[in-house]
Amino acid sequence: MPGALISKLMKISILGAGRMGTALVRGMIAAGVTSSEQVTLSSSSLERAEHAVRELGAATAASNGEAARDADVIFLCVKPAKALDLLKTITSELSGKLIISVVAGLRSQDLQNAAGPGVRLIRSMPNTAVRLRRGVTAIAPSSTATETDVRTAEHLFSAVGTAVVVREEELDTVTAVSGSGPAFALLMLEALMEGGREGGLSEEHARVFASGALSAAAALVSGSSETPSALRHEITSPGGTTQAGLTVLGDSDFTKAVKGAVLAARLRSAELSSPVIKA
Repeated sequence: MPGALISKLMKISILGAGRMGTALVRGMIAAGVTSSEQVTLSSSSLERAEHAVRELGAATAASNGEAARDADVIFLCVKPAKALDLLKTITSELSGKLIISVVAGLRSQDLQNAAGPGVRLIRSMPNTAVRLRRGVTAIAPSSTATETDVRTAEHLFSAVGTAVVVREEELDTVTAVSGSGPAFALLMLEALMEGGREGGLSEEHARVFASGALSAAAALVSGSSETPSALRHEITSPGGTTQAGLTVLGDSDFTKAVKGAVLAARLRSAELSSPVIKA
């Protein structure tokens, strides 16, 4: 087919029925962009595949090749070390298909070479919140992907949150900010909770108020055209409690540390994508 059709009748295969693969299927079915009858799962773990089938009502395939055979769209959700070899073993089933890679660190050219000619390819980078249908996914089309393929990927990933089209060279930074960023934010959350407990709050109340604080910050940014800096100044009274806390963070070079964490994660993403690692 010349391009994947944006239709509930598309046949979708998930190669790798792990946490990310099943989260994508669950979200797509819940959002109504596909149905369980149109989805086939494959996994190296029979137990995981059977669990996914019981939970989602999708079909399971005896092999990756069987899963790919009748699919219009194939999600590649396996571990990076296994992805290229897997594609090479099922090349005969891939021609004319759209492959959406959810594999971190593998460049589109390497994936394309392994998949063989006639394959249309899109790389993606979802973050962990897709399992709550509140994720953010970066979509990076290769030169082989059509405009219809890009719209298809946007449509499918929008079922589990927000989808943003980026250039492939931006994916290392996306990985650092969107993929690793939740872990950095969770460290901040832990610190807020510890401060709350040391200030006399119960474990439960510290968790509620700390998580609420980060949720409030994210909601303010997503619901406003103002910059985070402008919003921060709006809630910071001179000589007040917020100013006292921000002074401590400033003295500890908090901003520099967070930016350093992002750049370190970006560098590591680039290292993992290097030709030395891919073999």
